[in-house]
Amino acid sequence: MQEKRKYRDLSKNTILFTINSFGSKLISFLLVPLYTYVLSTNDYGTADLITSTVQLLVPVLTLNIQDAVLRFSLDKEYDKRAVISVGIKHNFIGLILLLFGIIAVRGLRVLSLDNIYIYFLIMSFILNGLHNSFSMYLKANDKVYVLVISGIINTLITCVLNILLLVTFKNGITGYLIANVAGIFIAVCIMLICGGIYKEFRFKTEKKLSQAMIGYALPLVMNSVAWWINNASDKYILTFFCGIAVNGIFSVAYKIPTILSTIQGVFYNSWSVSAITEFDENDSDGFMGTMYTLYSCMSILGCSGIMLLNYPLARILYAKGFFEAWYYVPLLLLGATFNGIALFEGCMFTAVKKTKEVFRTTLIGAVVNTITNIVFIWLIGPLGAAIATMLGYFTVWLMRTIHLRGIVKMKVNWKTQILITIILFIQSVVALKQGMEAIQAICLVLIFVFQYSYIKRLLVKVRELILRRK
Repeated sequence: MQEKRKYRDLSKNTILFTINSFGSKLISFLLVPLYTYVLSTNDYGTADLITSTVQLLVPVLTLNIQDAVLRFSLDKEYDKRAVISVGIKHNFIGLILLLFGIIAVRGLRVLSLDNIYIYFLIMSFILNGLHNSFSMYLKANDKVYVLVISGIINTLITCVLNILLLVTFKNGITGYLIANVAGIFIAVCIMLICGGIYKEFRFKTEKKLSQAMIGYALPLVMNSVAWWINNASDKYILTFFCGIAVNGIFSVAYKIPTILSTIQGVFYNSWSVSAITEFDENDSDGFMGTMYTLYSCMSILGCSGIMLLNYPLARILYAKGFFEAWYYVPLLLLGATFNGIALFEGCMFTAVKKTKEVFRTTLIGAVVNTITNIVFIWLIGPLGAAIATMLGYFTVWLMRTIHLRGIVKMKVNWKTQILITIILFIQSVVALKQGMEAIQAICLVLIFVFQYSYIKRLLVKVRELILRRK
């Protein structure tokens, strides 16, 4: 009965996150041809660099408080209202630090930015910070349905405004930025009201709780910075060596790997809660090993399948000067696979509060990523950035997989995992050359054959859940 409850809770959250992620990501994905048609490579490259900068500033200036909000909200020892109050407080402290930083930068004339970019940076910072904290709090309080509603509305508003501002009013990059800020603003308002967060916020926060949350989150700040280096440093190095337009093309190449990241993210969001509440170092009922194997199977099969469809997808999605982005996709897809599995493993480290180990592995991956980025981009240009990104994620995945075996005794067939990973590596190299689809298809079939028993097990579990619900 206990085992059935574990699978039921995980599957329920997975279904809700599927509705949320696929609804939002599908529409965003369909907007790619619009972006590549209306925006220049320079405009898209600039917008992407601003977004990447926000992704760095949020965890650094808020001390990555959103992760502490999730972990402490799931702990019965603490008052949940006090936990979210600390989270909100630190987001606004981060905003004050950002404003002082902008004033200092503009006063010293270190960096010259148009006002529109400054306004977008500020609004995007506070909205993303609150969105992260609210999301974690709602997940911990089993209010995933609020996340689904806010996510869908966010996407619809962003989509409609992008079409109006880019196509009808021809506002260019300004319209693109306004549409994205407006969407997340509405999402945050929905979470605040429908999630009942406005009723639980307290101006006065407990000092001991705040210190405990910061102590937990601090190692994860550098972890987030290291992840950002793996995710985004290539764009800055690429801009330095090759120019903003090349970065625009490379940034668009990430859109196809986003399909895989979305699939992974659906399950990861559910697992981030289950990994904490259902953690068992001996994996007595095989739950953790089964979830790991199924997630890995899904990630590798998904990567192989999307890689096979890369070129035809690129012909549909990438307009004008963006088409050459297809060439960088296979290695970025491979990197996304390792990234997703490493994030999945990270949940088990945080379940036992070993956040320093999470940081250490991510930091080493970031160092590998940065060094190889500089060397490979200098030698072979944008393809070097794709190779470096893949190597950075591979390093993190490899180290976490090795260390994880000392934390939890998962029932996993590691020989099979290694074999299908090697096959996927071979396919990614083959995929760099057009016209090799037949060999890619063989790789996909081999991966499927070696994973057939796990796929069959997954289908049986799904069938049982459907019959039980009926």
